[in-house]
Amino acid sequence: MPQTDSPQPDSPQPSPLCLLIMEDERADLQLIVRTLKSAGIIFTYEAADTIEVCQQLLNTQPFDALLSDYRMPGFTAYQVLPIWQQVQPEIPFILVTGSLGEEAAVACIKSGMTDYVLKERLFRLPTVLMRSLQEFALRRQQQAAMAQIQQQAQQEAMINRIVQAMRGTLVLEEVLQTTADQLHTALKADRCVIVQPKADGAMTAQYVSAATVHRAEILGYTCPISTSYRESIDQGQTLQVDCMGQISRPEPRTLAQQFGIQSLLMMPLLYQEECLGAISLHQCDRERSWTVNEVSLVRAVADQCAIAIHQAQLFQQIQQQAQREQLLNQISRDLNSSLDPNYILQEIVECTGECFGVDRVTIFALDPKYVHVLNEWRAHEQIVSMLDFKAPLSTWADRLDPNSDVFWGRVLHAPRFADTVEPSTYRDQVEPSQTLSVLRVPIFIRDQLFGGLVLQTTTCYRTFTDDEIRLVERIANQAAIALYNAQSYENLEQLVQVRTQELKEEKIISEAANHAKSEFLATMSHELRTPLTGILGFSNLLIKQIFGPLNEKQQQYVMGITSCGEHLLELINDLLDLSKIEAGKEELALETMVVEDVCQACLSLIRERAYNRQLQLILAIAPDVSTCVADHRRLKQILFNLLSNAVKFTEVGSITLQVQKQLMPTAAGDRVMLQFSVIDTGIGISAADQALLFQPFQQLDAGLDRKYEGTGLGLALSRKLAQLHDGDLTLQSEVGKGSCFTLCLPEKLPQALASGPEMESGNKSWQ
Repeated sequence: MPQTDSPQPDSPQPSPLCLLIMEDERADLQLIVRTLKSAGIIFTYEAADTIEVCQQLLNTQPFDALLSDYRMPGFTAYQVLPIWQQVQPEIPFILVTGSLGEEAAVACIKSGMTDYVLKERLFRLPTVLMRSLQEFALRRQQQAAMAQIQQQAQQEAMINRIVQAMRGTLVLEEVLQTTADQLHTALKADRCVIVQPKADGAMTAQYVSAATVHRAEILGYTCPISTSYRESIDQGQTLQVDCMGQISRPEPRTLAQQFGIQSLLMMPLLYQEECLGAISLHQCDRERSWTVNEVSLVRAVADQCAIAIHQAQLFQQIQQQAQREQLLNQISRDLNSSLDPNYILQEIVECTGECFGVDRVTIFALDPKYVHVLNEWRAHEQIVSMLDFKAPLSTWADRLDPNSDVFWGRVLHAPRFADTVEPSTYRDQVEPSQTLSVLRVPIFIRDQLFGGLVLQTTTCYRTFTDDEIRLVERIANQAAIALYNAQSYENLEQLVQVRTQELKEEKIISEAANHAKSEFLATMSHELRTPLTGILGFSNLLIKQIFGPLNEKQQQYVMGITSCGEHLLELINDLLDLSKIEAGKEELALETMVVEDVCQACLSLIRERAYNRQLQLILAIAPDVSTCVADHRRLKQILFNLLSNAVKFTEVGSITLQVQKQLMPTAAGDRVMLQFSVIDTGIGISAADQALLFQPFQQLDAGLDRKYEGTGLGLALSRKLAQLHDGDLTLQSEVGKGSCFTLCLPEKLPQALASGPEMESGNKSWQ
């Protein structure tokens, strides 16, 4: 029994020391006790005089110090030494002897004993004892500090390994599995489980340390502990249970019995006040008191895991956003590439199905009597097809009610679709399709309900996120725009076809009327020219006075008749030529001619009129121009008309006929053209008049008192003749400064004529 040899003071005193004294002499034992007592040391002690009693006491009771004589009956202090070193080496071992020499004492110290005191100098024992206790206390503190440092180093090393694993991969599964394995090993637990919330909020075992016994049975298991203590876990509170038998709640106790859990430590994975799961450590072979350092380690690891989960979620959100934008861009490209409604809708269901990973995607339409599926995508052929689905609207009355939650014009998110359908309708129309979950988004075209885009699962239930629902709504809006564009294009196509047909009919009528006009003009021209020829012939005979002289008045009248007749004949000839060209009956007699000869001949026809008006005539032909290919009569007709007009509209100055070559761009490439330019210094032509100048029967002066005579057919006929030569007639003019009419003709024969038989006798007709 322990004995107390210290006074009981009135005031609180330190806890007494507990000493083990190995001494076979009772007198020496009493002497040791008195010595310590006299030094004011408070203690209790146990005495032993055999090695067996010593070992038993060391094994069953903690002591603060061991005092031992060196030599006792049957054994020595050297034999006690290994027992002390094995059982309680953290307490001082002081040798108290009377027969030990100095060298032997030093040997004892070297062998592991703390210190020694000779019995003849026993007064030193209190000092040696207290010093040794202080040294051992300091040593224990140092050892504890060292152990703490080592533990912290191990924790930091472990956290670093986890952080490195996080940095080494963006695959969250690898990070969390590595964390579970590391904690299992570092804390020498029997099991480490990481639980995470599912879509329905239940915490399930997502990761289990690889060294866990019966690991497969735990994976995916719903954790009732995290459910029972969910509020505490969501608030970031640690659940520390040293003895599972002390838990009063039935669910955790059932779990403990099922999986043999004796002690549990559950640390929430909390990031910015959001619970992302928990780390759960189990001790199954014994009850365990989780130390402060162990709890700190798990908390530090949990913080890192929470960061990793949050980063993985952000990365996943970024990827999902990129995929969504890619999906919308792909759909947009597909919609822009076609205006075929069926192609557009099929592309939408295919892209949507592949992006969302559902089992079936359909687009349905509503008509006055039925709801029916237009397009469909299925993940594989084993999924039931709904392409043939067609049902009367009367069987879906609740879907037609705008006040209903399942109205077709609203978004419907039904993780359990059967709950939203009438039993009879479900049995007859929905059950055969094996539909479990549905996300339906309406498609409106110009505020009119067209139908809807539907995502369906047939193999498992699914709850769609708010982001997914918003994305499907955007896709439905894209589909609505595409359908509207396709319908608009189809309507426009029909309108264009109708208008085109109307224009064809109007063109036929116009061409017929124009042909009739040309035929009428040609006929009338011939009919008018026949009597006019007789009039001109008789008037010429009268002018020649073959049948007798005429007085002055008669000659004046006959000259007037001749002038009017010639003017009328000119008008008739112009009308006949114009009608022949418009009717496509004009033929050109193309031939090679000398340019200067043609120009001189034309100038000679107007020289007298120009002389009478005191106008200077100038001919300027470029050195590289010698010949041209044209209809000789028609070329003279065009040039004479242009020169006559120049003389008619020029009061003073000059008239220049200029001929040169010019390289002009055409649709077939650059082409060398001959330019016949008639340049005058006359009155000029305004821009407004220039636009009408080449129209038939148009003149500069439309007043009643016309200063200049003319039919208004000359320039229109000249341009058509130029175009018949594969050329053109153009004008540049400024009021008050004069005009420049330019006739452009190809230097070489037109291709259609040049590739034909070689011209005979220097000319060839060309219609």
